[in-house]
Amino acid sequence: MNTSDIESRYAWQFRGGRGIDNCVPPAWLPIVEKLCHSIDEIVSPADRTGFYWLDIKEKRGTLAVDFVVPASMGEAIEALVDTAITQATCITEQH
Repeated sequence: MNTSDIESRYAWQFRGGRGIDNCVPPAWLPIVEKLCHSIDEIVSPADRTGFYWLDIKEKRGTLAVDFVVPASMGEAIEALVDTAITQATCITEQH
């Protein structure tokens, strides 16, 4: 799966931002895809207008993401993002 595949599959999440930056290592793409899938599962269709990615990139060797989220879902989304960052960091440290 590449960045275009992820952005197409979860298009509603990428409507307001820059998408997945080209600097995101290919080894992280399964983590990004899993994150988008998890977001897809927990954000109800009624709340989807309130969520979107502003940016997903690599910054100083770490996965960095910015997003807009409904206040009521902030903690749940933050937990998913934190898990993805931890997983990407582990992959980086292994290489």
